[in-house]
Amino acid sequence: MNRGSSGQTYGRRRKSPYAVAFVLAIVMFILVAPEVNEGKAMSPAIENGQVLVLSKTSYSAKRGAPDRNDIVVLEKTAAPDVYDDNIIARVAGLPGETVEIKDGKVYIDGDEYVAPGGIKGADGEMKVKLKKNEVFLLCDNRDEDIDSRNEKLGPVDMKAIKGRVLFSVWPLSRFGGID
Repeated sequence: MNRGSSGQTYGRRRKSPYAVAFVLAIVMFILVAPEVNEGKAMSPAIENGQVLVLSKTSYSAKRGAPDRNDIVVLEKTAAPDVYDDNIIARVAGLPGETVEIKDGKVYIDGDEYVAPGGIKGADGEMKVKLKKNEVFLLCDNRDEDIDSRNEKLGPVDMKAIKGRVLFSVWPLSRFGGID
């Protein structure tokens, strides 16, 4: 203990474990959120019913874009005519890039795009130049079109992204990071 000039004793106040837990819970509520995957659009990386933890980071032209291959969750209000729940998809195209789908392949600025796990290709034909605040999302299960290939969704404004998938917590057999 320290003694002041008047002889008083100054000690460190101990923080209540309840106060620490409360502050930690508030921070966790602000920074992360749970998300249950509904559907098979991101199979095999994420299966139906899998419980995920999201980082509730916000993206914008000023704050920065997600990285290519990040798995993100899009608010269902951004595309109510596309899907009844939040959309989970992989970031394929970044702001300013040109995404082209032709002959069963996906090209980003002329180079073929292959997602982790060797997932490649897509049905349809399209070419789009992304604006400075847009990303192009693709589902890993390319038979699903709950992504930017759907004309009702198209390129996604980064502000509509709810968060980035950090890891899976359920089922326990799939606990951990997701590629």
